[in-house]
Amino acid sequence: ISHRAVMFGALAEGTTRVTNFLQGADCLSTISCFRKLGIQIENNTQEILIHGKGLHGLSAPSEILDTGNSGTTTRLISGILAGQNFASTLTGDSSIQSRPMGRIIKPLSMMGAFLESVIHYDSPVASAQVKSCVLLAGLYGDGITSVTEPYLSRNHTELMLSHFGAEITSEGSTASIKADPKLHGLDISVPGDISSAAYFLV
Repeated sequence: ISHRAVMFGALAEGTTRVTNFLQGADCLSTISCFRKLGIQIENNTQEILIHGKGLHGLSAPSEILDTGNSGTTTRLISGILAGQNFASTLTGDSSIQSRPMGRIIKPLSMMGAFLESVIHYDSPVASAQVKSCVLLAGLYGDGITSVTEPYLSRNHTELMLSHFGAEITSEGSTASIKADPKLHGLDISVPGDISSAAYFLV
């Protein structure tokens, strides 16, 4: 949710304020990447302020985007970058470089360089990251983009994008999004997540 708050806030118009942001290395990688894409982000520890530039406000990075060890950053930002009119290069640590990325490369390739066609992608795996990647690329498409999973994965992206103003629907294990929405900044309070304490609990 912290990742998505930064990403969607960057694509919204106006300022998004995030409290209870998870200050872990993965989420900080997302902030770093969007700063390199021209988004002003203030990290005041108590709150994050993302000064969004709208859906088409990102600018070409002058350096490689390093996602660190964050699979969420890598897969979700790929969907956003696929819809831009500039080229970007992503890298990560050795673990990320060995992760399977074909599951996002295939649907993004199906959508085409300019994402002009309507797509319905049947995902072979139920993955919130894959689904989110395709839906985010669909923001820059033409018409409706749909993703059908073998069973429903987490729906953080659908819920949050809807609050930002996207036209998104879910029916069964299919999520659909309408292209080119006008997103608006929000105040977001990230809920607590016990998964961050898992290592200490064990």
